[in-house]
Amino acid sequence: MEHRPRHARQGGFTIIEVMVAAFVLLVGVLGTITLIDTAIDVGSTSRSREAATNLTREIVETSRLVDYDVLLTATAPAALQAEDGLADDASTPGWQIERRGVTYTVTVQACIYDDAKDGNFAGNAGAEYCSGLGTGNTDANGDDYRKLTVVAAWEDREVRLVANVVNPAGGFGPRITSVASSPAVNTNGDIPVSGTTGSVAMTIGTSAATALNWDAGNATDGGQLTNAAGATSWSFNWGLGTPVPVGSYTCDTNISWVPDAPAYQMTFQPFDSSGTPGDLRTQTIAVDRSTPYPLCDFTGGRNAQHGGIVDLQWRASFEGDVFSYSVWRKRQGAEPSDRLVCDSVRDTGCTDTQLPNNVDAIQYVVRPKQENFALGTILGPSTSFIVPSVGSGNRAPTAPSGVAVSTGTPQTISWNASSDSDGTVIFYRVYRDGQAIANRYGKTSNAETLSFTDRDGGGTSHTYYVSAVDDGFAESAVVGP
Repeated sequence: MEHRPRHARQGGFTIIEVMVAAFVLLVGVLGTITLIDTAIDVGSTSRSREAATNLTREIVETSRLVDYDVLLTATAPAALQAEDGLADDASTPGWQIERRGVTYTVTVQACIYDDAKDGNFAGNAGAEYCSGLGTGNTDANGDDYRKLTVVAAWEDREVRLVANVVNPAGGFGPRITSVASSPAVNTNGDIPVSGTTGSVAMTIGTSAATALNWDAGNATDGGQLTNAAGATSWSFNWGLGTPVPVGSYTCDTNISWVPDAPAYQMTFQPFDSSGTPGDLRTQTIAVDRSTPYPLCDFTGGRNAQHGGIVDLQWRASFEGDVFSYSVWRKRQGAEPSDRLVCDSVRDTGCTDTQLPNNVDAIQYVVRPKQENFALGTILGPSTSFIVPSVGSGNRAPTAPSGVAVSTGTPQTISWNASSDSDGTVIFYRVYRDGQAIANRYGKTSNAETLSFTDRDGGGTSHTYYVSAVDDGFAESAVVGP
């Protein structure tokens, strides 16, 4: 029998089948990519819309914190942009705020709304009122609330939020219709007082009211004007007194004038015959009539506990425009000039850790610094103090005993009183997380206070130490924690 070789069967895909399969696979891959891209786009849009929604809500909530009277289309945007987190982020026209990498263009419209539930105000057809309100004359105050429309727009999308801000006066008491002053309000919205001006004259226009209360914002000046028959115009003067010349001032001078300060917050509010309060208005008054006065109670001493450094302190300035102080050490021995020891410190103390190599008495001067106000940045006159030489012999007080720290937040550190054999303990110093000069954290205002509360612990654990300081500024051992 004849045998023929068996050949393996030849099989596979044709080129057409391969191309069809590749096409099907390609369609599937492209579909998947399109689906993923769409999902990413939808997610990005959702995140952008969520950020826009949060932004409009934030603006509405912030509007409840600004002066109610500025909540109008012409003035609300500027007032809101001045608040934290809402500043204009771009140099292009309009109001732009960036959130989550997206820049939103913000617009705010606001108008006065006269709620018909308490009647209609005859004058609600004015330009500042919302449109479509009813007419009448049965409501003495048509300013019931402000209607805000806040829009955050990006690309071709936007989020719009409409909200009401209720009149803090309830919309029932008398309205404030005008405010005039002498000196007049400047472009910053403040009343500037400078030179020899001795008073601020105010004239407040209201709807019919029987009383007007005013407060100067300095805890001492203010009053109430009354008119049983009712009035629509009220005038009063805030007397500022006359500052003594800087060269005539001493630490015993009676402060009989209103000291300089950049922001006295004057308030005024009318009332009707039933005692219902009306609009509450605030006006900033900036008083700057004098250069800084010299400081008082400048004192100090050597501190052997920290290697013979010099600690200095002084009484805070009574002027509201003095924000910092500078201390110089007068030239000693071979030093070429006076040395600036503490520059523009906000506290009322200074420590000199770079002493010259001698044991002589050292003279220091401190000067108040007026900053960024009408008269500019000005250093006031010097107040001097001489620290005794090393051999003065002052002994440090005993260390506080029984130092303990309370549990919970905030933490309070307490201790027992110290004694001093050759002087008087004047205060206690508190250290946090160490005993070096850099760890000084606070101090008591007197020797009778035997505790200190840390209100800025940051929610973390700390260790605390305490020392006593006497009238020669000798410091006891630092004990704790």
